[in-house]
Amino acid sequence: MILNKKKLDEDWIKMMRYCRDVDAAKAEILELFSTEPDNEHQWTEQDIYEQIRKIIHNYE
Repeated sequence: MILNKKKLDEDWIKMMRYCRDVDAAKAEILELFSTEPDNEHQWTEQDIYEQIRKIIHNYE
C-alpha cells in the first residue's frame, strides 16, 4: 500500500487535527510512504497508521 496526496487528505487527515505544521507533516509522510520499501515488501495499513501517528506527534 502506498499513499498519495489525495489518499492522505481523504483517509488520514483526521489524525492531523492537532498538528501545528500540517504541510510539513504531510511532506514527511508522503516522502516515506509514496513508494514501497522494496520489491518484496509492501506497507500495511498498520505500518502507515503507526508511523503517521509518530510523525504527527513530532509536530504537536
